[in-house]
Amino acid sequence: MAADLRHKHAQRLRLGHPSRMIPETRQVTLLVLGHLLVFIAAMSHDEIVAGLASDGWFLALYAERFELVVGLALFLCWSVLTLRLVAVVQKGVSREAAPRDGDDGKGADQ
Repeated sequence: MAADLRHKHAQRLRLGHPSRMIPETRQVTLLVLGHLLVFIAAMSHDEIVAGLASDGWFLALYAERFELVVGLALFLCWSVLTLRLVAVVQKGVSREAAPRDGDDGKGADQ
């Protein structure tokens, strides 16, 4: 009986074990990890470009331009991740704010 009552409450977005997470929570976790990876790449993109230039992937003459292109690509990735994160969180908030089955929207004291 207690297990039935526990499942009737609204689920919240939070970090946790992947097999027990609701889809929105899994998406939020992956988006936060994506933000972390893009941040790490942005902090070291100078060294990445210098390494690629020294290994001969492109001419050292174009290293600064390639560094700008990599920075722009990382900025666009960060923007897409942020927009998706906002959409997922808004979807979760709107689902929690919606009246549940059997709830007429009035409080218990009315």
